[in-house]
Amino acid sequence: MKKVFLCLVIVVLSVFMFAKTELVFWHYWDGENGKKLESLIQEFNTSHPNIEVQPVFIPGSDLLTKIQLSVLSRQTPELAISDIIGMPLILDTGKVIDLMPYVKKENYDLNDFYENTLVYGKIEDKLFSLPVSSSNLGLFWNKELFKKAGLDPEQPPKTWDELIEYGKIIKEKTGNFGYELYLDGGEGTTWQWQIFLWQAGGEFLDSDSNYRKSSFNSEAGVQALQFWVDLTNTYKISPIAPWGLFGRGEAAMVMDGSWMTQFFPAQVDFELGSAVFPYPENGVPATNMGGEQIFVFKTTKEKEDACWEFIKWFTSTEVQIDWDKATGFIPVKKSVATNEGYNAYIKNTNRLLLPFIEVQQYAHARPPIKEYSQVSDIVSKAIISAVYKKGTPEKMLNEAASQVDLLLGKK
Repeated sequence: MKKVFLCLVIVVLSVFMFAKTELVFWHYWDGENGKKLESLIQEFNTSHPNIEVQPVFIPGSDLLTKIQLSVLSRQTPELAISDIIGMPLILDTGKVIDLMPYVKKENYDLNDFYENTLVYGKIEDKLFSLPVSSSNLGLFWNKELFKKAGLDPEQPPKTWDELIEYGKIIKEKTGNFGYELYLDGGEGTTWQWQIFLWQAGGEFLDSDSNYRKSSFNSEAGVQALQFWVDLTNTYKISPIAPWGLFGRGEAAMVMDGSWMTQFFPAQVDFELGSAVFPYPENGVPATNMGGEQIFVFKTTKEKEDACWEFIKWFTSTEVQIDWDKATGFIPVKKSVATNEGYNAYIKNTNRLLLPFIEVQQYAHARPPIKEYSQVSDIVSKAIISAVYKKGTPEKMLNEAASQVDLLLGKK
């Protein structure tokens, strides 16, 4: 009987000694990105035998809704990612833990992250998420159309004036449009226009009011929108047409995302160039930031501690270098962007990505508010209205500002 009891004790102790803390991780990375994530998670699980992370793929269009439903049903995963724009809605649930106690306890270096990548997780002195991937926007140009126009195919425009000058020459010499604007409306239009706004020295919403008041209807905002009106209506080097002319070789230049450095080469039949997007002579370089944040739901201390171990590992410089190399994401940490090995790899495998890495230091964050999508829609409609000459840029932006301020509770 004693032997049986002893055996049972040994079995029970063994279970507790070798039990793993299991963590379910929701994400929407598919294709090669999803395969790389699974490979990294397998590496983490092997090096952390007491923790097992289980990745669960959920389509990007469904993830935010599924997260919100899981909160209501009290069946959340242990950790998840979200597109940065979805973070304010997720934090509004009150079910995400503050990571700052872990940061302080372990002297985790937040200063290594680009400041604007941290905006979406910060509320006062708390930190609810960390960036794990990023993307941004830059200039692509068709070197063959540059050659046909008599322009140096290795020298893209560096200023707004040069963008106009090159565009006029290209249209005159080749019959193709000089620059393609995104005029399909929605967030795509707002996202691109914001770069012109920031380059001119403006801001989208007032940060001093905690982003509860518009500021895009400033002198800089009018300048940025007037530039779009001039491109389409005055110089006529940008068509008012559905998106896609650049890819078909019918426009010489376009603003597009860092992710297109992977896709454009396989989609187009001409030689590409990429660069930091031109900005006004009296302005500053700027780009718009996309990407994902990782966060932890409130569960148990044991699981929350294990989640932090995974986040700390996943956001380490070494792992982020590996992740960025495989996915083409832009570094969220300075130590990755300046790493000699990483930069040598990019130069040898994807030189088109280099300007996007360079301009990340000038990346702006879209306002971290849950009403952002509604604000974006209002602004995009104002932009389109101005381009279609339904009112001056000043008038359209002022009307949009009144709507946004009403929405955000300032009027």
